[in-house]
Amino acid sequence: MRNAILTLFAPPVSADPAEDVAKLAWVVRLRWIALSAQLLSIPPALAFRLLEPRLLPLFLGVIAALASANMLTWAGLRKRRLSEWRSHTLLLQLGLDIAALSALLAITGGAWNPLVPILFVHAGIGALLLRGQQSLLFFLLLISCLILLQLFSHIPPGLNGMLVPPLILFPAQALVAVVFWILTVWLSRTLTLLQQEFIRTRERQTRTDRLRAVGALAAGLSHEFATPLNTAQLKLARLGRRRELENDSDLEIAAEALDRCHDILRHMAGAPLRPEGLDLEVVQVDELVKQVCSSVSRADASAPIVVDVEGHATRRALLPAVAFSQALLNLIDNATESAGAEEKIDVLVQSRPGQIDVSVLDRGAGWPRIVRTHIGQPFLTTKPNGVGLGLYYVHTLAEALGGTFHLEDRPEGGAIARISLSPVTAE
Repeated sequence: MRNAILTLFAPPVSADPAEDVAKLAWVVRLRWIALSAQLLSIPPALAFRLLEPRLLPLFLGVIAALASANMLTWAGLRKRRLSEWRSHTLLLQLGLDIAALSALLAITGGAWNPLVPILFVHAGIGALLLRGQQSLLFFLLLISCLILLQLFSHIPPGLNGMLVPPLILFPAQALVAVVFWILTVWLSRTLTLLQQEFIRTRERQTRTDRLRAVGALAAGLSHEFATPLNTAQLKLARLGRRRELENDSDLEIAAEALDRCHDILRHMAGAPLRPEGLDLEVVQVDELVKQVCSSVSRADASAPIVVDVEGHATRRALLPAVAFSQALLNLIDNATESAGAEEKIDVLVQSRPGQIDVSVLDRGAGWPRIVRTHIGQPFLTTKPNGVGLGLYYVHTLAEALGGTFHLEDRPEGGAIARISLSPVTAE
């Protein structure tokens, strides 16, 4: 019973606009409660002369009309006509609520009815369920209803001689409505942001756990296959020398296949990175990047690499120099393969308060959509001879260092791979 009550009143606060159907169902449930309360208010209203008997049919007619609208809405939801419901439908339903409530209040004292604060509750509900311009439009509609209640209301005998001047009453009621609306908008936005952050954190944790599991599996496979693979390579080389088959094409293909398997296992062995297993040191990031790029240029003079440094904030970070250098080499290799060996590769180090970005930019075809969508997943590659562990290595290292790894397309054509790190400010 207690769980059912909590479910009934649990507000469907969500960052997903597709949850309008759930919000509408919640409004329908609460409306049944409101209709029941309005029916129960009739006897005391008659007793205290807040509702005149001659106006009772009109009072019941408004309740019946609202109940009929609620039944139609409920029937539509039960038939799962989800495509018909849009956010404007929710606005219309809430507008119908305050219009019906205003009509009931108008024939029972209007703005001077002791139950008029119920209208202010709708200010909170509208701010909670609606977004942006719709929320503001609903609030303006509510203020309009308050103004109309000041101007067009039937004062019952029970309120004669007890009226507060409109110049005092309306500003007070408008102020209460504004406070309700502002506080609820703030609370709704805060809850939505917290929910979004919780979802991102949970996804990040799930991805990290998955990557660690894959890393452990890769390390185990690498360890188990390394010895028999080395044995196969040695035996094959010995067999070639003994049978004088050094130039045999089949033997060369088999040797190349074993070498490829060895490279894959070497990548797999280096892929699993954990924060507790990294040899961290304070590194001047721009200097390390220049050293890595210089070594690549010396090894291959046909690969032009241009290093640029921007920003005046600190460029010192706590990271493993060797592992970071390997990650940067992976990104440079990707850029060279994408753009071509003779195309210029730009490496940009940007520093600003609270963040250091190391970006590798090329002039290739840009990132394939599947790679951008599934960034950081192992064994995912679009290259004919790719292993799918290079970007996985970079992504895992960035996550282990508490940073981020992003893939973007250059507006003028090409691809960008960016590692973002936290700087070290203390000496």
